[in-house]
Amino acid sequence: MLQHTANHAENSGIRYFCLAFVAMAGLAYLNFLPAVVDALAGRIGFSAQQAGTLVASNGYGALVGSICAIFVVRHIAWKPALLFTFIALGAMELSTSAWSTYTGLLTWRFIAGVLGGFSVGISFAILARLTNPDRAFGTLLFIQFSIGSVVIYAVPALERLLGGYAVFYIMAALVFIALFFLPLLPALPAAQSPKQHSKRLRLTAKSTRLLLAMLLYLVAASGIWAFAGQIGQRAGLPQPQISQIIALTGLLGLAGALLPIMRPGRTHRTLYLCGSILLCVMAALLLIYAHFDLVYMLALALLFFAWPAVHAYLLALIAEQDSSGQLSSVAAVVSSIGVASGPLLGAALLSSDTFTTMLCTIAVLFVFCLLLLQRPLKSPAQRLSQLSTTANHKYQTTRSLR
Repeated sequence: MLQHTANHAENSGIRYFCLAFVAMAGLAYLNFLPAVVDALAGRIGFSAQQAGTLVASNGYGALVGSICAIFVVRHIAWKPALLFTFIALGAMELSTSAWSTYTGLLTWRFIAGVLGGFSVGISFAILARLTNPDRAFGTLLFIQFSIGSVVIYAVPALERLLGGYAVFYIMAALVFIALFFLPLLPALPAAQSPKQHSKRLRLTAKSTRLLLAMLLYLVAASGIWAFAGQIGQRAGLPQPQISQIIALTGLLGLAGALLPIMRPGRTHRTLYLCGSILLCVMAALLLIYAHFDLVYMLALALLFFAWPAVHAYLLALIAEQDSSGQLSSVAAVVSSIGVASGPLLGAALLSSDTFTTMLCTIAVLFVFCLLLLQRPLKSPAQRLSQLSTTANHKYQTTRSLR
């Protein structure tokens, strides 16, 4: 009876939502990354290249924090760890406006990234141990795109009210809301058994391919995401219209995030993953022609619809490879590398504020991601069928030679 109650608490929709929100809050800036880049390159006064480097610094700090989480996630009480991390992170977000120099802000955002990455690494390990990882990570992406669209739409008004650092105050607010949700979370076990608790993580060929595919995908997607506003400005669109387009097309991410929630399991993954990545290739190429308003809107719509579905399905696939949750902490590290490297790659490929080279490179990365997934997405039945066909072909060849 007690076990049934615990399972019911763990699997309820409210608990999934609260856990997903807590997992999102540590790196909340990713939800409205274009607004952060535009704020840094606009009212705060840095260049587009400096803005890309600043958000990359935050991302590489998150990488360090996620790596720390891998080594401690099996040995610490996760609720107190998240509590102290969120308190420190919220204080740092609020005090970001005190730094006006590029070097000082670069260091400050790196430290904030360490705290955020640590909280995400712990949270991903908890999400991975839920009964339905598709639903868990789908809920996470649903929340991310919901908040991203609302914040991007509201940022221009908030900047007039609070100043250029409004996006950082929003980050602090989301962290403090996550603090409120912490007491509502179920007391999940650290692992399913003592053996799993002491078991060392081993990367298989399949999990390595999945992690590498997710890395390439996030580098490409976050590269576009970071400079979505700048691409629109370069195409001659006014800033209010750009914010509205990004916010409205971002709402399609909610539909994409619903796919893993409504269509969980292995049956639908291959179709949705491959189809969604192909949509991202189209989006990257269409953005070359962003000076056409409808093309700019269509490209962002394709990307924002596909992104949450691809990311959630990949996280669920990775979670299934390791029931202890350690591999999902590694996935958090890989995610941090991806989202940090995307803006950095985009900044490096900028040529006189021209985005063509960057967008073509990103399209190639999406294609490589798709190629990497071909083998891991094959079901055991497909592999067995392929082996049987190969063996039968060899037998027929040998027989004909005789």
